Amino acid sequence: MIIKQDIRPANETFIKVRAEFEGYHYYPNASSIDPRIQFLENEHRHMFKVEVKISVTHLDRELEFFLVKWALQEHIKDSKMNHMSCEMIATNILQNHLIPKYGSDRYYEIVVSEDGESDGIIEYKP
Repeated sequence: MIIKQDIRPANETFIKVRAEFEGYHYYPNASSIDPRIQFLENEHRHMFKVEVKISVTHLDRELEFFLVKWALQEHIKDSKMNHMSCEMIATNILQNHLIPKYGSDRYYEIVVSEDGESDGIIEYKP
């Protein structure tokens, strides 16, 4: 099957990149929600896994995977992400990296997980 480059598909088109980083956080007053999660009040380590989905305007690598991933990794490295929830990290990536770099006229979905087990998700629709 041949795909003509000048025809936009009827469905939306996206790219997705992934990165991860070691970080520490805590959940103040967690025990006031449920005493079983009191341990979260202490600082603890996670491998935060980040997945970014971005809409693109055509099928021929409008945004190159490597360049998008490297820019994401650089933002993570330069940002102070410790003591943020997954949702806060995702919002930081959206507001301080993705929109300034790639524009506010795209769809974004940012998923940040603690150790690949539980996710915080931010979705941005232009």
